Amino acid sequence: MKNSKKHTKTHRMRRNAVAAAAPARSVPRAVVVRRRGPTASDLAEQDALEAARKAAEDDTRGWRTIKALGGAAATTIAGAYLARQEVLPPKIMTGAISALGAALALGAPNKTVRSIGLGAMAAAGGQFGLMVIDDELIRNEEKKKEDRPQLASGARPGAPPSPGKKPSNASDIPVDALARAYERARLRMALASDAPN
Repeated sequence: MKNSKKHTKTHRMRRNAVAAAAPARSVPRAVVVRRRGPTASDLAEQDALEAARKAAEDDTRGWRTIKALGGAAATTIAGAYLARQEVLPPKIMTGAISALGAALALGAPNKTVRSIGLGAMAAAGGQFGLMVIDDELIRNEEKKKEDRPQLASGARPGAPPSPGKKPSNASDIPVDALARAYERARLRMALASDAPN
């Protein structure tokens, strides 16, 4: 027959044995504070503030366009005044105004000044470009005139004489030439009246 052993179960201590042994009031309880969610009036107020801030920050396209046109008009007037005063050569002046407008358009902290700078840059830059293109066209026309072969007679056939040219013998006219021409005309008239018909 088998000998059976009797197993005795050991009682292990539980984790919370110390807490269970301590009095209930000695350990403070964690306090949870719940915040209430935003109400509809709070959300509406936040939306209104956000809309007002955006309206103050952003200009409409129309206002930006008007400010840019104002900058272009002011640049045109200032450039015309400075050109009349002959402060600088026109190309240098328009290039400088264009560079100033570009600096304002890129680096000004105020949106109004940036829009005005953009208009100034556009107006002066356009004028500067037209001046450069016009000078290049004039140079090309002069080169074409120099490259054309000249006719032997000097002028093209059928072309009217140029008003700026004077005859080569104009300086050789005698002083009494008009008086002699008058005398010749008087003699011709006298001979014509004496001739028999």
